[in-house]
Amino acid sequence: MDSTPSLFTAGLAIGAALLYLLAVWQQVLNLETGAERQRQQIAMVGTAAIAAHALAAYLPAQAGESSLGFYRVASLMFLSMGVISLVALVARPLHTLLIVLFPLAALSILVATFAPDTSRPMSDLPAGILSHVSASIISFAVLALGVLQGLLVTVQSRQLRQHRNRGVIRKLPPLEAASALFYELTGAGFLILTVAIGSGMIFIDDLFSQHLVHKTVLTILAWCLYTVLLVQYFRRGWRVQSAITLNLIAFSLVVLGFFGSKLVLELVLPRTV
Repeated sequence: MDSTPSLFTAGLAIGAALLYLLAVWQQVLNLETGAERQRQQIAMVGTAAIAAHALAAYLPAQAGESSLGFYRVASLMFLSMGVISLVALVARPLHTLLIVLFPLAALSILVATFAPDTSRPMSDLPAGILSHVSASIISFAVLALGVLQGLLVTVQSRQLRQHRNRGVIRKLPPLEAASALFYELTGAGFLILTVAIGSGMIFIDDLFSQHLVHKTVLTILAWCLYTVLLVQYFRRGWRVQSAITLNLIAFSLVVLGFFGSKLVLELVLPRTV
């Protein structure tokens, strides 16, 4: 199918990618200075990048070319992560995560715009299905931010144990605050994932159909692991490293269930037919 983007959409995608990279460059410099004015500039550039990303994703949908293909869903997930990060910056220290997140978001919008679509265009999705898809994308975004924050906590903790508290480590928030942010993101992602599972049960006729059975089973297994993680944390105050390990396992199941099945159905099987 012809998925050549319009010149305007292509320009928006390239502009969004460049703005994302500019924001990353500013954040790297900000780790050295820590200036409040620099943080405001990063937020402004990041907001412009996200606006261009959102418009580049919206225009094909407006033209009746929207789909839930592998690349476009990935782009929407990184867009959601960017929006959540910038909103959370008002009250939470998520600046360092932008160094990892924004380059991936830049890559995602470029691939989604210029790579051939892997799924048929869809139109007039029922409101129930749309709510399920939206909740799934947002839950994935928040859980992914939780994973990134957990990895940052792991690196920070290891550096502090080795008494390497110079350079970038000194610019990071206190380890206790970073750990609390990890649990907040994981808990919020779990709640939204619960909504996504519940809406799927209500609005999808057959969750255990041939194309959904793997996604359904793996997502429910991940939900169970997140439940164990949060219950143990609230009841016993689990060591954060144990929670991060379990979080990585649960998130891997979510990724495998969603992107694994889409990868096989949209990119592997069509080439073998």
